[in-house]
Amino acid sequence: MKTITASLLTLGLCMGAQAQDTSRDAELVTSVTKAEMRYVIESAGFTVTQDLSTGVGLVGEDANGLIFAVEGKACEESTTCLGMETYLVLEGNFTADDANSINRRWSAIKASQLDDGSLYLSRYMILDHGQTLQNLRLSLVTTHAITEQVIEENKEEEKETKLTTAQIEWGDDAGSYANDDACDDARFHEDGDEWTYQRNHVLHDATDCRTLYDAGTITMYLHFGNNSGEYADDNTCDDNRFTGEGRSILTTDSHVKRDSADCIAAYQQGRLNGP
Repeated sequence: MKTITASLLTLGLCMGAQAQDTSRDAELVTSVTKAEMRYVIESAGFTVTQDLSTGVGLVGEDANGLIFAVEGKACEESTTCLGMETYLVLEGNFTADDANSINRRWSAIKASQLDDGSLYLSRYMILDHGQTLQNLRLSLVTTHAITEQVIEENKEEEKETKLTTAQIEWGDDAGSYANDDACDDARFHEDGDEWTYQRNHVLHDATDCRTLYDAGTITMYLHFGNNSGEYADDNTCDDNRFTGEGRSILTTDSHVKRDSADCIAAYQQGRLNGP
């Protein structure tokens, strides 16, 4: 799996600490309005944040910031719907194989790759023959929990993937503190953003950093990637992992780790902060 840009969840089926009204759980419904959707979201311990911009539905959020949507399908008179879909979108560079793997493992939801590489996770409930509101809540909770598992597995996979020495661009020894047996390159410090001298030593303390990395005593926290993006070398950082005045207006993931020269320059100048 690829890098996911999404808020992470607490592992398990924790639905939050707030009091949950489950008084309508046994109610059998053959259609839903936004009122029933709100009940489903809030009875699961989540928060309704807004209406969907199109269609009949609501946007919700869990306590850790993961955003999802509950949308009515086959809606009559634009307000009453005969079906309900719960879905989430995980941004990242996913492949069709990633989606197929999820579908094989969890039949309860459907996963598909979107054109921009994001992953669409959904569960659809048909209400023709009646569903209890408790079952509709379970549908939401199931989709949420599987999404949580996908995110956690991706985190573990990324932790296990360590770049080899040959895969890292080390630069030169032009830094003021080069060859002092300490790595001063901000990429190898969790607090690299906070120190100007560490920013200035990105790609300029090669010998020290390579030696310590080979010895396993330092970790790379910030990887700028390569310069293969369509908008690379335009004097603006198009990698949307970063924030700051040095970032462009591009919001897609198309240049994640693919605009290194522009992003390194802006980072060294203090016009950019790391992910």
